[in-house]
Amino acid sequence: MKKVNLFLLGVLILFSQKMESQCIKDIQNLISQPEPCFFIGFVDYDNLECFDAYDGTHWVYTWRIRSASDGAQIATYNGLAFQHTFKKFGGYQFCLEIDKDGNPYNGPESFDCVTYTTCDDCINGKINIAYDSCPFGEGCDITLSAKIPAQNDYGLKPYAKYIVTYLPTPQEMLGGTESYEIEYIDIPVGYSPLHDSIKVSQKIKIPFKRGCFTSRLILQMRDGYGAHGIDGIACSEIVLRSDEKFRCIACANKDGDCIASEVASQISNEEDSCNPFYFCNQFRESESNLSESLEKSEIFLSPNPASDIVHIALPASNSDYRKVIVFNQIGQSLVQKSLDDSEIETDIDVSLLPSGIYFLKLMENGKLSSSTQLLIQHQ
Repeated sequence: MKKVNLFLLGVLILFSQKMESQCIKDIQNLISQPEPCFFIGFVDYDNLECFDAYDGTHWVYTWRIRSASDGAQIATYNGLAFQHTFKKFGGYQFCLEIDKDGNPYNGPESFDCVTYTTCDDCINGKINIAYDSCPFGEGCDITLSAKIPAQNDYGLKPYAKYIVTYLPTPQEMLGGTESYEIEYIDIPVGYSPLHDSIKVSQKIKIPFKRGCFTSRLILQMRDGYGAHGIDGIACSEIVLRSDEKFRCIACANKDGDCIASEVASQISNEEDSCNPFYFCNQFRESESNLSESLEKSEIFLSPNPASDIVHIALPASNSDYRKVIVFNQIGQSLVQKSLDDSEIETDIDVSLLPSGIYFLKLMENGKLSSSTQLLIQHQ
């Protein structure tokens, strides 16, 4: 009985040494270079149990990559090193087998595995911005959401966070306004095996602001789960950044047909600009009609910048009712002048308006026809 136990103990020790040879020198995620989720792995050349330049010329090296959640095989490579690009975020197991005797029946003489999670979302994912509502005077309700293709959620902490950064306009920065960040924490991270994706969504409220906001999503990893970079340090988070700017824009009037969320989306997301916004259309108009009318109409101002009288040259029109309106940067109407049907030139007095940036609008039959920027500069 003692001999059997000693035999079994010897087998266990041999098996343990065989399984823990640690022949993988390192697995590295090169952090988007040359492409997202690009991994390399190589043998420990300094360990004679793993690499022998003289006696090991016939050894066969096999790399096997599997999903960390269910063991599903992803790829197989032969050789002293491998490189692989993942198309889905997730945790992956990297195993190295070394067959030293060429006998396929007794298995590899050395076997080593490590498991890491990718350090980015692998596809340069996007944060989606949706305007839910923009009631007058109450700020805008916006939903930030992201959907990331994923093999699993191995190594991820169950909560993420959105960070929204305010970007002041150039005029605000000249006045001393600085950018600032708002954090939305403890956002649940939902993984769907059915759709092989991770979803993160958060409703936020932003105030009416002249400038814009940008957002980034941070998925946080459990300690030690992230893959190594070339510096040997494991990553601790995945950051998804959005270049799309958004902001909340107030309607110029409380009781009109202006849909603030539509106008905010049009101005902020499509123009993708943080220049001072022009006034919000007091009258709801379809995007196609508005773009057509703007294309065929132009206003010419002289002088611009102006200090007292501005001469306005307008396009010819068959409209029954026309007027020009000067608005400030928060959509307030400051100067209005009605025009005759055939009138294509007129003057307005802006001497009482402070120096700054304004917007002159041409309204035809109650609809916006054309717009241009007016600069007022007093000596």
